[in-house]
Amino acid sequence: MSGRRHFVLIKGKRPDFFESKYVFALFVTLLLTVTDGLLTIILVQKGAWEANPVMRYALSVSNEFFIFMKFFLTAAGLLFLLNQGSRRVFRGLFSLEEIAAAIVLFYEGLIIYEITMYHLIR
Repeated sequence: MSGRRHFVLIKGKRPDFFESKYVFALFVTLLLTVTDGLLTIILVQKGAWEANPVMRYALSVSNEFFIFMKFFLTAAGLLFLLNQGSRRVFRGLFSLEEIAAAIVLFYEGLIIYEITMYHLIR
């Protein structure tokens, strides 16, 4: 028997989200989420506007609360997606694992957009 531990569920299947590629995607996405939050705070201080009403409210409470909410909501959503990863959605077109991976690309694009906006409004 190898020294590797397996997580046992009632059905005896190890959850897919414990695989290293998903843990890495989760870590990168959360890092990008915090980066997005910090860039959003900088842009709002320079006159930009937060379009998401929930996050706009969080930003009105405090910068720390805003970052916490971004992190918590993203982490909870990703954990749900990865936990339900084998399910297929949109008429079987995508698995939730594939959607979770696409979120990394979304955040990368968002960071590029925010850096571009920063250079345009400074």
